[in-house]
Amino acid sequence: MVFPNWSGAPERVIPPSHRLTPGRWEKHHIFPQAEDLSMWFGSRGVKIHDFTMPIPRDVHRRIHGSDGRGGAWNQAWRDFKSEKPGATSTEIFKHAGELIHRFQLIGGPIQPYYSRPGA
Repeated sequence: MVFPNWSGAPERVIPPSHRLTPGRWEKHHIFPQAEDLSMWFGSRGVKIHDFTMPIPRDVHRRIHGSDGRGGAWNQAWRDFKSEKPGATSTEIFKHAGELIHRFQLIGGPIQPYYSRPGA
């Protein structure tokens, strides 16, 4: 984050923290792994395992529910896919940001699924 130069002092960059708060965290795939969706993402040039973020376990379970179809998170993606079957990767990434905001997801940085925390 860069703060503006309000008092003549040089601007300084304050890096984001790479440490998560204590508790149980799970890696959340921004782009769902459900077969119908993962195949669609792949056809649109989006690699689903490259974009995960750690979120609190209870939040992860809340957004995915217990319906066996990925809950409200996956349904939001299915709705988008139905509305825009030919969406570009840019439109898909924009929608991902909107969903992160809509579902109030907070957590660590977006990173590949197979990376180490903080790496």
